[in-house]
This record gives sequence, C-alpha cells and structure tokens, in this order.
Amino acid sequence: MMFRNSARLLFTNFDKMWKLLVYHILSIGLTFGFIAIFYKDYLSIAQYAYNETGLASVFQSGTIIGSGIAKALTLIADFVIVFFKQLFATNIWKGIYFVFMSFYFLPVLLNIGKYVTCEMMYGYMSSCRKQSFTGTFLKTLGSSIVYSIIKVIYSLPFNALIVLSMWGLTRVDNPIFDYIMPFAFVILPALLMAFKALFNAGWAPAKVVYNHNIFSSFTIGIRAVFRKVAAVFSTTFIFYLLAIVISMILGAYSIIIILPIMSPMIYIFEMVMFFSSQGMRYYIDADNIISPKKLEEIDKIEDAKYLL
Repeated sequence: MMFRNSARLLFTNFDKMWKLLVYHILSIGLTFGFIAIFYKDYLSIAQYAYNETGLASVFQSGTIIGSGIAKALTLIADFVIVFFKQLFATNIWKGIYFVFMSFYFLPVLLNIGKYVTCEMMYGYMSSCRKQSFTGTFLKTLGSSIVYSIIKVIYSLPFNALIVLSMWGLTRVDNPIFDYIMPFAFVILPALLMAFKALFNAGWAPAKVVYNHNIFSSFTIGIRAVFRKVAAVFSTTFIFYLLAIVISMILGAYSIIIILPIMSPMIYIFEMVMFFSSQGMRYYIDADNIISPKKLEEIDKIEDAKYLL
C-alpha cells in the first residue's frame, strides 16, 4: 500500500523529479569542477589503472551481464583498488582531496536536495500545496545543511560495509562461485541498503514535519520506521534489488534512466512511510486523502508515552 501510494504521489508530483534531476546535475557538475583542478593528475592515474587492470574488455559490449560477469566485476574492483593505491602513492594530499570531494562534499549536496524534496512533499501531502524548488531550497538551507553534514558522517559506516561486502565478493577465487556471484552481487548489497534504510528513512521526514533539532528528529524517525519495520525493509529491499538488476542488465547507460526516478521515489516513500506511521492524513492527489490508523490504534500500551 505504501509503495503504491508513493508511486501515485510521484506521478502527481512528476515536476519534482525533473527539478531534483537538475539539482543533481548541478551538484555533480560543481563537484567535478572542483576535482578538475587536478584533472591531469587524476586522469593519468585513471589511465594507468585502466591499462593495468585491462578494464577495456568490460565495456566492449556496453553491459556486464553474461558468463563473464564475475570477471567483469572483479576487474572493476581491481581498477578502483589500483586507482586509489596509485593516487595516494603519487600525492597523498591530492588523494585526500579527491576522497573528500567525491565521498563527502558531493553526498552533502545530494542530501540537501533530499531535504528540499521532503519539504516540498510535506507541503503537498499536508495541504496539497505546490512549492518552488529554489524557494524551498533557500528557505530550508540552514536546516538542510546541518542535516546533510551529520547524515553523511553517520552513513559512512553503512556505506563502508556495503562497499566492503561488494569488494569481498570479487575476492572469492572459486570457479563454482563464479556462477553464484551474479546473484550474490545483487542480493547482498540490496539487503545491506535495505538495512541501512531502517536507520535513515525516518530522519529527514521527522526533521521536516516536526522541525525539532537534528538528534531529536533522528529518534522520532527511528521510532516511526520501526512501527512499520517489515514493510520498510521489504519495500526498500525490492526497490534496490530491481535498481541493481536493471543496471546490470542494461549496463552503465541505464543509470541515466534509473537515478532520476529512483531518488525522488525513495524520498517520497520515506514521507509516505512517516505519515502512515504517525497516523497523519495526507493528500495523494487533489481529490483523494489517505487516512492511516492513528498512533493510539497501532502503538502498544508501553509506547503511549511516545505519542507526539
């Protein structure tokens, strides 16, 4: 039900998808611009890693599906390892700069976009009100920056676990595992990302709806998620599973199609989950209002003290 309502809200607010896409493009462009200051160094190192690992063979067909998928994934992992080894061996400060811009600065920008989207969806879901992306961005900039900075730091262990799990799969050297690896490479990251969602999905919605400080909002968000823990985990698992499968089948070019839809869909789902968990009525379109069960109908007696 939550997934269906999220899909309906996405199509009702399809303009938000394009606005968020433009914001993502600008954020990536800004980050790339900062990284491009040392583009000659990074490009030469990438070329070295590309040649050293023989990565060219992966892209000859434009996709990484088929009997050679295990080899392809292993070569991609090898390329990343060789790139960062050579980067830090060449100039440690440029290595730190690249890692900071790619894995902290850019995620902070993207999470600001998430906060703005959740704020816009709150306006629509609570009162069927349309808001401009730019106006909402400027209005919420103080709150969104604080949320994004802390959220990215908090997410680092989860992201590291996901990356390590994928790297670990490529290190298994067993002919039989080559047939299992494509399934493991799809299922394990999807499971870990769904697990991550349990501790992140309610944070931005709680901050947007109640406007408490960042830590109180985290606590409220966790409680909201765990009221519907099975639905949140299963829905996000299926969503990430489909996204990974489509990416692997269609190749790298599918990201152009998947990302613009995936990001707003996840953000809208988080808002729908939070409204449903809190027993808050919300517009699904101009003519229909969803009325979830009230908190007192779904909470246990010992949880009554948490009613908001």
